[in-house]
Amino acid sequence: MRHYRRIVPLLLLLLGLWACSSGSESQLESIAFQLGDGANRCLSDVRDNKLSYETSTHCRALTRIAQQYISAGGFKEGAPVRADRLAESARARAWMALAISKTGDPNLRIW
Repeated sequence: MRHYRRIVPLLLLLLGLWACSSGSESQLESIAFQLGDGANRCLSDVRDNKLSYETSTHCRALTRIAQQYISAGGFKEGAPVRADRLAESARARAWMALAISKTGDPNLRIW
């Protein structure tokens, strides 16, 4: 019975530390998902709706969301891999939207 009294506080401490670290990861993932959604909408605006990158509200909003992501710890050493992967994918789609906007070719593909 004495051992349980020692183990329970240790387990609670470990659970608390795990909850804190997973909270920041989930915040970054949430912002990364917002980036992905915004990049998809941006690409759709440019490719399908024939808007320029500069006139698309979705494309212009990406800067603010990206700044939030970076402020929350994204794109830095030690950032959660899944969140950074999602954010990098969003960045690639945003670059694709910009390239289509500048060339005027909706069929432009990298590969």
